Amino acid sequence: SGINAEYESSGINAEYGGPEEQAPGHYGIIDPSLDVHDIVDEAASGARYLCTHHYGSCPDIEISTISKKGNREGGVTVVYIASHLHHMVFELVKNALRATVEAEGTHPVKVIIVEGEKDISIMVQDRGSGIPMRLHDHLFDYHYSTAPEPDVQSRIPPLAGFGYGLPLSRLYARYLNGNIRLMSAEGYGTSAVVYLQTLSEEAGEVLPLFNKTSQAKYQIGQMVQDWNVAGPTSRPIWS
Repeated sequence: SGINAEYESSGINAEYGGPEEQAPGHYGIIDPSLDVHDIVDEAASGARYLCTHHYGSCPDIEISTISKKGNREGGVTVVYIASHLHHMVFELVKNALRATVEAEGTHPVKVIIVEGEKDISIMVQDRGSGIPMRLHDHLFDYHYSTAPEPDVQSRIPPLAGFGYGLPLSRLYARYLNGNIRLMSAEGYGTSAVVYLQTLSEEAGEVLPLFNKTSQAKYQIGQMVQDWNVAGPTSRPIWS
């Protein structure tokens, strides 16, 4: 399907394999010492490749790291799921490249990895045309996209248009109690930030309530219909 085509274009399947393939030192799909810079670099490379295929050129991508231990390149690690982080960064960088090219911009897309005491933040900044304020509330809606509907029959994976990239990315981020925030100024550009928890006690698994089996495991307050939708909610916690 078109969704599978775009997902595979990020290189996740080839790099990390399916659920039966476990890398040495991993706990299932969880990498206890995931190098954030390596994943960001791989995701950016996949986005660059796709952008070049669609537009014939691609803006520069600048990746930098700021740590509580001082400025450095690489070296920031976290307990995390590589494929989830790869997907989130790939989607954000891909969107930033598309915005820059379509705005005929010359500024590079900047990806800044910031390691704090409790959070790791990955900021993706572009100087594209920005997003009008009236559209901000729709950016995380499923099936909403500012791009034309893609040709699912094309042999080249689509760059955008299905309307699931951002909401799925935020779903991944919130799975381990992180988040994704977007800030945009029309006529200037957009900044997107992925927040990851660095403390294990803060990175508990967050799941929606599906059936009686899960109800037996969770204590729950009032929830919205879909916990990926913005709004007041009490997240489930283990009883």
